[in-house]
Amino acid sequence: MESLLLAFGATEITLVSVFGAILLILIIYYCIVPLKSWFTALFAGCYIPSYRLISLKSRKFNVKDIVSAYIMAKKAKRNISLNEIETLVTSGGNIVNVIKAMNMAEEASIKLGFNLACAIELASGDVFNVVRDAIVSKVVEVRDIRGFTQDNIEIIANAKFSVKVNINKYLNSLGLEDLKNNVSAWIMENISKTKDHKALLAEPNPSLLSNMDLRVITQKSMFEMYDINITSVEMGRDLNLESEMRQAEKDKIYASIEAEKMKNKEEIKEIQMRAKTEEMKSTVLQAEAEVPQAISQAIKEGRFSVMDYYKLMNLQADTALRRAIISDNKKQDDDDGDLY
Repeated sequence: MESLLLAFGATEITLVSVFGAILLILIIYYCIVPLKSWFTALFAGCYIPSYRLISLKSRKFNVKDIVSAYIMAKKAKRNISLNEIETLVTSGGNIVNVIKAMNMAEEASIKLGFNLACAIELASGDVFNVVRDAIVSKVVEVRDIRGFTQDNIEIIANAKFSVKVNINKYLNSLGLEDLKNNVSAWIMENISKTKDHKALLAEPNPSLLSNMDLRVITQKSMFEMYDINITSVEMGRDLNLESEMRQAEKDKIYASIEAEKMKNKEEIKEIQMRAKTEEMKSTVLQAEAEVPQAISQAIKEGRFSVMDYYKLMNLQADTALRRAIISDNKKQDDDDGDLY
């Protein structure tokens, strides 16, 4: 009897130990498993094995977002596996954005596969906004487009147009800035072909947009363009006026140079006249210096007496006195005239 009781007690202890071990393992297991996400997927009809969730959690993924995206994909009847979702998340993409973008594209009758959506998500960082831009057009403005007409007048134009993203061309085509550059180049070319700027200012849209082919402009772009218009146009520089001003400035410089030349010529003439005057004065002085010598020589030779010399001196003094008197009288008459 005692042996039976001992055997029964050992069995109970063993069962309790086994049950406790299993319970402990389950507690540890479900502490590791993100139970909330697991139950969310289970009740949504999208069962995900717990070990997959543990694997995602151990790699520090956002388990909640992955489970939500998986449920969204299943409810939208999209054939997207959990492995594909993991690959996108590993690459840095937002799986929730991808699913939302695919649903929005489907509602707008735009064909968008999972692989293309993932590629756009990784390229742009926000596939949802890209799809939205493919559905709803946005207005783009190109400002300060400058060009010269054939009559040398600068035209400054501003243009505005609407665009939508072409999903199928998004990855391998040019962006918005390149499209704006194409539009600017086309308008600049039309400005350069315009003969009369007045006609362009009067009707800018027919002058600048009449031959514009939107399909050619957007051929290499990720956008489709609609209803382009010239919003404003104005005159800039007038090359004709600038040319006239430059010519007037040149003429002014040339005239200044000629005036300077004439001034130099007059100064040279004046200097030459002064030199001649000084030369004449020098000649007179030299001649006057020779007079006493001639008189002395004449006296020595007996051709001129001392009395003749004194008479000559008296004559010169008398002449100088008469000139002084005449000069004083003339000056007094001038002063009297000024009084009256």
